Amino acid sequence: MSNVEIIGYVASCLLLLAMMMTSVIKLRILNTIGCILYIIYGLKIGSYPVALMNAAISCVNIVHITKGLFSKHVFKLLSIKNDDSLVEPFLAHYKSDIDKNFPEFTFSGHPYSCSFMIVRNMNIAGIFLANDMGNGTLLVELDYVIPMYRDSKVGKFLFNDNRSVFKEHGFKKIVAISGSAYHARYLKNVGFQETASSEGVKTFELNV
Repeated sequence: MSNVEIIGYVASCLLLLAMMMTSVIKLRILNTIGCILYIIYGLKIGSYPVALMNAAISCVNIVHITKGLFSKHVFKLLSIKNDDSLVEPFLAHYKSDIDKNFPEFTFSGHPYSCSFMIVRNMNIAGIFLANDMGNGTLLVELDYVIPMYRDSKVGKFLFNDNRSVFKEHGFKKIVAISGSAYHARYLKNVGFQETASSEGVKTFELNV
C-alpha cells in the first residue's frame, strides 16, 4: 500500500468518525482534518475536483467552528417543578442518552430541592435536578446537557456564573457522583474537585 493510499484511508476513517460525534464542534473539527487529508490525497493523485471540494468544505467548517467557539451565547436559568409541562417530555425524549450517562437516575415524583432548565440561545440545553442532603449539602441527581451543547459552557454558566443561586438556597457545597470518565472530566472542567473514589465511582465536590 502506497503512502497516498494510506492518506486516503485515514481521511475516510476520520470522516466516518466525525459522523459519530454528538458534539457539533468535535464533528466539524474531525471533518476538517479529514478534508485536509483529502486535499493532500486529491493533489497527490491529480484529482483537483476532490482537492477543491474538500478545500471548500474545510473553509465552511472553519467558519462554523470559529462561530461556535467565539460567538457570544445567551444563557438563561429557569426554575422548574416536577409537574411543569416541559419536564417529562424532555426527559422522555432524551431517555436513552440519560440512561447511558446517568444509569442510576430515576425521575422522582417528589419535588427536588433545586431544579432548573438551562436555556442557550433560546433552546433548551439541559436540565439540573438535585436534592438537599442536610448540613448545607446539595446532591446532584441529574445534570444533563443535550449532545449538541456538550462543550462545558452550560456547566460553567450553571456552576460558575450562577453559583450565588445555590447560596441563596442555603447550600454551601454541591456533591456529584460520577461513574464515567467523560462525566468526571466535565465535573473537573466546571470546577469540581474529586474527593473520593471506590470501584470505578468517583465523588466530586464544589464549594459555593
